[in-house]
Amino acid sequence: LRADLLLHSAEFAGANLADAETATALTAYVHRQFALLRHSSRLPVVFTVRTEPQGGAFPPTADTLRLQLLRSAVQWGAEYVDVEIDTAAATLYAARQNSLVIASYHDPAGEQLRWDGEFACEMLARARACGDIAKLISSARSFDDNLMCQRFVQEHHSPQTPVIALNMGYAGQMSRVLCPCLTPVTHPLLTAAAAPGQISARQINQARSLLGLLPARRFFLFGTPIQHSPSPAMHNAGFATLGLPHTFELKETATVDELLPVIANPEFGGAAVTIPHKQTIIPLLDRLTPAAQRIGAVNTIIPATDGTLLGDNTDYLGIVGCLRQAQLEAHTPAFADASALIVGAGGTSRAALYALHTLGVRSVAIYNRTAARAHALAEEFAELFAELAVAETLEDAAAREPAYIVGTIPASDLCLPEQLFAKPGVALDMAYKPRWTPLLEAASRRKWAVVHGVTVLIEQGIHQMEKWSGAVAPAKPMGDAVLTKYNSEF
Repeated sequence: LRADLLLHSAEFAGANLADAETATALTAYVHRQFALLRHSSRLPVVFTVRTEPQGGAFPPTADTLRLQLLRSAVQWGAEYVDVEIDTAAATLYAARQNSLVIASYHDPAGEQLRWDGEFACEMLARARACGDIAKLISSARSFDDNLMCQRFVQEHHSPQTPVIALNMGYAGQMSRVLCPCLTPVTHPLLTAAAAPGQISARQINQARSLLGLLPARRFFLFGTPIQHSPSPAMHNAGFATLGLPHTFELKETATVDELLPVIANPEFGGAAVTIPHKQTIIPLLDRLTPAAQRIGAVNTIIPATDGTLLGDNTDYLGIVGCLRQAQLEAHTPAFADASALIVGAGGTSRAALYALHTLGVRSVAIYNRTAARAHALAEEFAELFAELAVAETLEDAAAREPAYIVGTIPASDLCLPEQLFAKPGVALDMAYKPRWTPLLEAASRRKWAVVHGVTVLIEQGIHQMEKWSGAVAPAKPMGDAVLTKYNSEF
């Protein structure tokens, strides 16, 4: 958040920042913008007030107000606060609380800060004395300036002592591609870049791929039958939007033994796993996340940097995200105060139980046509809940007045009693074929909020993309790709 650029708004253009009322109004306005940003994005916030001498819009004569805004950003919980290297930086660094301080110096003309000069090393030392992260910005006169910047980074950057170093301007774009951390980027939806030569994350990934710094990887869906799965459309849309050179394809096999050559291939980037392999794939993996370990099923494989294979589960995250959103929109009871019902006792039910535990639900019942399987599942997960019971019939389940029902079985002719929906609630069905399962139809008739299986598919896929790429997934393009395929078939 560039607070100095907010001075371009009609309310504050040309305002006298020395006036106390104006300063108070600007602080309140910046706070509102910060809150809007926090509400609309999951990304960490980098807050700064760039001054005119360093290429910004904030007058150097309003230094007291600048420091006040920077201190406020710490109080508001900004993950990073970018402070120009001066006396204010040391003051803020001492009072940074949970924020990380980026101590920065910008030379818009590129005259003082030259990467092969003593001044660059001097400013780096000053930045490290008053910040958690050093940031040095120059301006490129030629392409060679990018090579010098890269050499400077190689000499001084490490995960323990991070350095943001790049050149502004069109000629300096390559330094943005090579910058090792927290590279400032723009976005196609913005009307203008915040700095000369700024490019998008997609452009950076594309350039890194062309330079051989981002090798193409192959991702797969393992399972059977999977020929109509929308997962390739979803994940390929995600890769394309992020500018990543990867591909996602189907790998249909009856047994996991056939997958050994695939996961051993150096080009293997990761996999989604569906039935019937969510449990049988586990012996082929090196380790599991705590969630996958507790659930006892894997739907996501992530190759680690050390060459090992990590098994994870995003099914439960998809359920958590969808139920949480539905609860907010439908104003149904708080999870801790409500009871829930799971229909089914198969592999997906395990993820559903862990999701309800994550949400804080304390009382859960399981209904399954084969009661023995429900009892076995209840015994295995009993420690996660204050009460985990087995409903022998759906009428017994209705007597518990569940506010949340999660269906985990393929769509069937299941007959659901109307009294199951006596009080307002949310019904979520993991099955996405057909669109309206018997559970969702019955719930909708009683004015319950419903969550379609395709919505859960998209939500868990977003988590998969983020675990594979390390980036925030482009949710809308991924969701649109799924729905385009889904709507054409169902």
